[in-house]
Amino acid sequence: MFKNLKVLVTGHWQSIRAFQTFCLGFLICVCATNYSVARPIDVFAAASLKEPLDELSAAYFAKTGTNVRISYASSSVLARQIEYGAPVDVFISANLGWMKYLDGEGLLMKDVHPIAFNRLIFASYTSERLELNTADIIDRLAGGKLAIPLMDAVPLGLYARQALQNLGLLDALKPHMVYYDNARSSLIPVLRGEVELGIIYSSDLTFKPDLYLAAEIPENSHEKITYAAAQLVPYGADFVLYLLQPEAHAVFKSHGFSSP
Repeated sequence: MFKNLKVLVTGHWQSIRAFQTFCLGFLICVCATNYSVARPIDVFAAASLKEPLDELSAAYFAKTGTNVRISYASSSVLARQIEYGAPVDVFISANLGWMKYLDGEGLLMKDVHPIAFNRLIFASYTSERLELNTADIIDRLAGGKLAIPLMDAVPLGLYARQALQNLGLLDALKPHMVYYDNARSSLIPVLRGEVELGIIYSSDLTFKPDLYLAAEIPENSHEKITYAAAQLVPYGADFVLYLLQPEAHAVFKSHGFSSP
């Protein structure tokens, strides 16, 4: 009888231990899963990079299982938020000046890496081409407005200001300008036909088939439009490295950018 009881007790405790082992393994898996969900890579990125970065973040998740959470805005706005303490792992700017600013503040952890380039154009909601001279531009505006981002902070506005100044067009066009907070905001009124012309990035033509090239702005009239990425904490290193790979370069090219 006692022998049978001993067998029963032993079997009982073995079942308990097996159940405990199962529970422990289950909890480890749940905790690991929760940690992955709760700790994505946080990225601040220039608004004009939305399409390629949305595609690349999805590909990165499929490859690594790590989610990339991206906030888009003007590089100037994002840089200020970082300066004021916003928690972020990676910053991707459309202007090297804001990268230099943050680096000077001691907020960047590693080197700044160029990941893509872009160009400036005059765009319109009609297919009529434009000559790059004051008379033709003002005639085309016909009393209307030229959409452009803020020229004292937003990268697209900074590049446009340089170009118009070097082309001898800035002073004559200033009275016709209407300003917006970022590159995407200045694109909307052109698409809606609310303004006759806008200065935008050439990459915007790739995802807006109802937007037309009016005139190309010479690349030598302004600083090279360089998108750059930098990590602010160790956690962002792998995603920055991913953006430097041929796979990422191909995605940027498919969206109208050029690669380093």
